[in-house]
Amino acid sequence: MIRSLLTVSCLAAVVVLNGCASSSTPSASGGVQAAAPAAPAVKDDVLAAKLKGNWVGDWSVGGAGGKFELFVTEAAGTAIKGSANWYGTAVGDKKLPITKGAVSGGILSAEQPEGWSFTVSMKDDKTLTGTWSVAGYSGPLNLKRQ
Repeated sequence: MIRSLLTVSCLAAVVVLNGCASSSTPSASGGVQAAAPAAPAVKDDVLAAKLKGNWVGDWSVGGAGGKFELFVTEAAGTAIKGSANWYGTAVGDKKLPITKGAVSGGILSAEQPEGWSFTVSMKDDKTLTGTWSVAGYSGPLNLKRQ
């Protein structure tokens, strides 16, 4: 009986506490007002269009790395076309087309021949950051607009 009362009391406390948690904030007049909505995210098709152009930066893994170039030549909706060049890899320099590239959720995901892939997001209009992967290896990718 006591265990049942404790369980019911705990459940009631949880319900009350959840009811008290809201997204309202006090106003200057002492009342309560709804919290301001978050700033709208850039639409994926708009972001894809912003990616058009030449980007240069670097890739790295462990203590090694090299130069990376991204050329976005076309943006149609959320899809992008172009190429990316990898310099200083263990298998030499690679200049490969993007076989599949699209922006979703604010992130560009791109695939290239031979298993190369990368994802980047726009930090600001001049900076992309993300990660790359190939054959079980991965690391950071940093780019600046040219």
